[in-house]
Amino acid sequence: VDICRDILESSNTIQRRPLFPQSLLAMFMHLALSALAFSGSNAPFNTRGSRVAMNVKADASPFAAPQPSPALDGSMVADMGFDPLNLASVDLNLGSANEKERSAAYVLRDYREAELRHGRLAMLAALAWPVQELLNPVLSRTLREPLLLTETAGRSPSVLNGGLEQGVIPLVILSAAALVGAVDAYSLKLKAEVGENWLPGDFGFDPLNILGGADVDVRRDMQAKEINNGRLAMVAVTMYVIEEAIFKAPVTQITPQLFHPLYEWAGVQDFMNAAFSVASFAPPA
Repeated sequence: VDICRDILESSNTIQRRPLFPQSLLAMFMHLALSALAFSGSNAPFNTRGSRVAMNVKADASPFAAPQPSPALDGSMVADMGFDPLNLASVDLNLGSANEKERSAAYVLRDYREAELRHGRLAMLAALAWPVQELLNPVLSRTLREPLLLTETAGRSPSVLNGGLEQGVIPLVILSAAALVGAVDAYSLKLKAEVGENWLPGDFGFDPLNILGGADVDVRRDMQAKEINNGRLAMVAVTMYVIEEAIFKAPVTQITPQLFHPLYEWAGVQDFMNAAFSVASFAPPA
């Protein structure tokens, strides 16, 4: 009996042990992978695309060995010249099956459109993922609704974590897919109407009129910030998925320093208590 009691106590001690090694490793991976997204460039910006002529052909065959795209000349907004697999030179657009002579600039413009869409979606996901892990227990208690994170042990429902079949989650996923389809249909219509002047990612949506009256330099700067933040968000969401799949714990617990206020950190509390404690607060001897 004593041996069993000792084993149980040891097990409880291990379970209560903080996830410091995982937290440290996860934060290091976040910092290392996000460095690329904010790497700067002194190359001039171009609002609509590359300086390469539109008649410079791209490789329409995905099976041939791709060559560096001539459109990656550093003139497009946030073009860092990073394409180790030469993907920008391969035309994967479905329309290329009938139009195999598309220029490299057109191909790169399509990839920029895809990058912007994925980056915007990733920025929403990078915020929603930890927020629902933090707020779902609170909302569940307040509204007296089932806790949707029980099945996933506090992790956000996903393909790897499971839990996508619960409650209203399937309806939310279908609604999001329908919204993405509507945006895609509108973008194709807008692209056909605008023609050569089409700007990737520009849907005319600026309800706060942030860019109203802005000059070209300001617009280029805002475009670069959006793309770089979108790239960082895509890396962050990927890290969320990998961390929770490996460590089997919510990302808000694996790296609590990223998702909790500074005053909740144990080290900060210990420092404040040691630095600002006075003798009158000490318990009597």
